[in-house]
Amino acid sequence: MTIRVHSVKWFASVTALAVGFAAPGVASAQKRGGKAPAAKAAPAAKAEEPAKEKEKEPAAAKETKKEAKAKAAAVSKFPEFDGLVARWAELKKEGKLDADQAKTLAGKFASAAKGEVAAQGHFNAGTLYETSGDSAKAKSEYDAALSANPKHALSMNNLGEMLLRNGKAGESKSWFEKAIAADPTHAAPAYNNLAVLLFTEGKEKNDTTLYDKAISNLRRALAIDSESMPAYAQLALIYMTKAGYDKNKLQLAELVCKAARETNPNFAPIYNTAGVIKLRKRNVTGALKDFDKAVELDPNFVEAHLNIGAIGLSSRQYEKAQKSFEAVLKVQPNNFDATIGLGVAQRGQRKFQEAEASYKKAGQLDAKNCSIPYNLGLLYQDYLTKEDNSNLKTAQEFYRQYSSCAKSGKRVDDANRRVKDIDDTFVAIAEAAKMQAEAAAMQAEMEKMQKQQEEQMKAQQKPGEGDKKPDGDKKPDEKKPEPAPSDKKPEEPAKKPAK
Repeated sequence: MTIRVHSVKWFASVTALAVGFAAPGVASAQKRGGKAPAAKAAPAAKAEEPAKEKEKEPAAAKETKKEAKAKAAAVSKFPEFDGLVARWAELKKEGKLDADQAKTLAGKFASAAKGEVAAQGHFNAGTLYETSGDSAKAKSEYDAALSANPKHALSMNNLGEMLLRNGKAGESKSWFEKAIAADPTHAAPAYNNLAVLLFTEGKEKNDTTLYDKAISNLRRALAIDSESMPAYAQLALIYMTKAGYDKNKLQLAELVCKAARETNPNFAPIYNTAGVIKLRKRNVTGALKDFDKAVELDPNFVEAHLNIGAIGLSSRQYEKAQKSFEAVLKVQPNNFDATIGLGVAQRGQRKFQEAEASYKKAGQLDAKNCSIPYNLGLLYQDYLTKEDNSNLKTAQEFYRQYSSCAKSGKRVDDANRRVKDIDDTFVAIAEAAKMQAEAAAMQAEMEKMQKQQEEQMKAQQKPGEGDKKPDGDKKPDEKKPEPAPSDKKPEEPAKKPAK
């Protein structure tokens, strides 16, 4: 039996990542970025990791002489601040920067935010409070940073990201533009985030000119920070979108991914984007390899897990698909796509009750999503069968709900066809029942006629004919008496006359 697969869209990560500029005595304030507006339920991006050494050249060699000189001077000028920066880097390296540690360190940065490092101190405190999940305190620290330095672009950028995560794209855009206007040479994250908004708007309006504006902003971001992995990832995504399924045009997007991996081979989102590009080129095996690499680098990378799950469904590797969707739900328990994808994977493994539960949970998460009644219709039509065929009536109702919701499309045509098929099935069942009833009636009539014939035959038998004794009661045959001998001589035959 064919398992009909629910189509799970391919996710391409859109990253909005704030990376603080290396000001005197201040480490790069790396943090998780805002929720990507161009991909539904996209999580915050993984923090950018430092590029690996290339041919024995230390990463620090890439710093400008001005930055190196400023940092060196800061060591003696701000020892308390530098100590906090070093502690932050140590905790991140050891993987021990949990919420409690982040809050503690944020408080110390806020206390050390005085004089020349006031803005940087409050900014770092805000970043750490965001890491701990305390958005209110984070906003307060960013506001304090702007009070200390009204042109602190990174605080403006991060305030914009907080608004973006709360669905306030319009307000966030104004903060990104303010950050660029205030400090255009240090606003790489703002350029990148503005590009994300322009790209999203372009997709919604089908306006490719907005794509070009987004590309322009990303180029500025890379001019400021040539190692901005979010900019690389976003640039590759835009080129891929513009190319569609044209393999020749997709090469430009592939080149961007290649350059990004050479810059930083440990940035998970670029592997996910590369995987999506390979899917466009019908290279499923290569795409799966890239998605696997993405989750290897970031086990909580939602989009890559969703893509692995989608490939599992399309290739009927339902157990593998289930594991990927469950990995998503550990990070985002209310992720709709993972929930309904899990239902399809469970159905494929004939776990019908579990599949029904997953579909119904998806319905609670998004009651207006049309795919839910369609999948429930499939489940009731083909799998949750009942002797009285009432499951077919339930399936019809779900298909009608879907058609009413989706209005048009190939799947609507399929749902309508299924409703008709079920109607035809009930007609066939009724006709079969009618034929069976008629056959039973004919059988009964035949049996009745046969009985009447037998009775008539008995009535026509001769009187006493039925009293004959059985053969076993017959007496032995008696010999008949021989006739008495006669005195007469037998007559001689007449002689012929002599000639």
